Amino acid sequence: MRNVVGGAVRFRVPPMAAKFRNQSLVPFLTLFATACGGGGGSTAPVTPTLVFGAPQLIGTGGANARSLAIADLDHDGIADVVVANETFASISVLKGQASGSLATGVLVPAPSLVASLAVGNVDGDRVLDLVAASGASTQATWSRGVGDGTFAAAVGITMPWACRKVALIDWNADGNTDLIAASAQTAEIALLLGDGTGNFPLSQVVATLFAPADFVVADFNADALPDLAYTGAAALNIAALRNDGLGGFLPAVTSAVQAQGGRLVVGDVNRDLIVDLVGTSSTGDRFFVYLGNGAGAFTKAAEREVAGVSINGLALGDLDGDGKVDVLATATNQLLVSYGDGAGAFGAAESLHTDSLGATWVAASDLVGDSTIDVFYVSGSNRIGVLRNPRLAPVGLLAYGQGTPDCGGRISMWANGSPRVGNSSYGYLTTNAPPSSVGIALQGGPADAAGSDPLGIGALIHVGFGLVTTKLVFSDPQGNCFFAEPVPAVPGLVGLPIYVQTLWQADLSSTCSTSAGGYVSSVGLTSTIQP
Repeated sequence: MRNVVGGAVRFRVPPMAAKFRNQSLVPFLTLFATACGGGGGSTAPVTPTLVFGAPQLIGTGGANARSLAIADLDHDGIADVVVANETFASISVLKGQASGSLATGVLVPAPSLVASLAVGNVDGDRVLDLVAASGASTQATWSRGVGDGTFAAAVGITMPWACRKVALIDWNADGNTDLIAASAQTAEIALLLGDGTGNFPLSQVVATLFAPADFVVADFNADALPDLAYTGAAALNIAALRNDGLGGFLPAVTSAVQAQGGRLVVGDVNRDLIVDLVGTSSTGDRFFVYLGNGAGAFTKAAEREVAGVSINGLALGDLDGDGKVDVLATATNQLLVSYGDGAGAFGAAESLHTDSLGATWVAASDLVGDSTIDVFYVSGSNRIGVLRNPRLAPVGLLAYGQGTPDCGGRISMWANGSPRVGNSSYGYLTTNAPPSSVGIALQGGPADAAGSDPLGIGALIHVGFGLVTTKLVFSDPQGNCFFAEPVPAVPGLVGLPIYVQTLWQADLSSTCSTSAGGYVSSVGLTSTIQP
């Protein structure tokens, strides 16, 4: 889920397309182009650099924030923010508001000197729970989510050592969420297989090639199973531990990529549907881009210096809505962005905001499901800064309906520009979808604003089946999706409304959907062709 939702991730891709075999696969706009003739056209304008306003600053109620996660804890379609407070041995829950702000933090107990937290469905009830681990002892806890953003009393989990980081994932594909942890003291990673009731017996401790400074979980070799990649300050490598399909690890695949550093994030930076990595250097004054080869290895593709500062937080997100991943970083007292070109390269770092109290942990997420990626960061030690995205809506687009949200909040639909005649680079954007998943894009009409469930799958469909085309689409590890739909250069299309929606099937071990099959859906989008 986000930032892969604080560490919980989904991978297995169920065969959704079978439900749509009887639907027309004739491209919708091509059908109208054939009827109306052809002609010349132009491409979409370049999105200008965004100018963010001052952040909203909301108190956490804790101190010395050590970890940040974003997820929809109360299933109201609006994301919430969760932060671990090392000093106060607590977790702050800041509930998202429809206005785009956050409520003041409410504290949940956590282990002493808590260093890391993860959000996921621990007990299989499709309500998000919290797991937190100490950075100074073997203490860890999980707190069962009630479903309204509050939590039951914390239950202890025994770890083999103090933890640097924890993540939740169904590693052995048994339908139960498991726990992965990196040691804060030794060169080791532990796997604790969950039983679906909140118990995490220790399965194995794996010796790593160097002490992990950070790790991420994703499917690096396209076998529909999660893998793990880590970096550290003691080596110039990235090491990937692939899943053996039996609940264990294959031998590490190492890539010599000058990855000596402390932060690592995962995404698809060149839009080839192969997972890539972005990490910081040992000096902290630059980040590196590592392109995946689809087999668990990585090649250094680019680096970008952030002169005069030291990066301490890293995140990925499409801030300017062009369908290309951007890099966000916090460095000393700066919040920075480097805009991506969609091929693995990034522009010079630009300042989004200067915070005199210091900016550390950072995350990017669509808070209210309006298709704009907002920025969240830790200000000082006890406040969350929220930078609402100022991106303006392109002419010709209108969202409608609510869809069926998943754990990241309302799933939005938008586009990378205006649907003008001849816009060959036009395409649709989706945020808050189940991460690393397959979906189906529906185009048709008329619009069904209230939504219905004609397929009987437990998810709202907002596109009428009078004339429908479908195509498979794929989300990245952040739950974002871009798919191209060029507008033909046919003047007769002007004024034509196209109704668009995406339908997804989430992994049953981690979904928040009430659908028996884990189906979720986006809001609808009316795309009216412009001159």
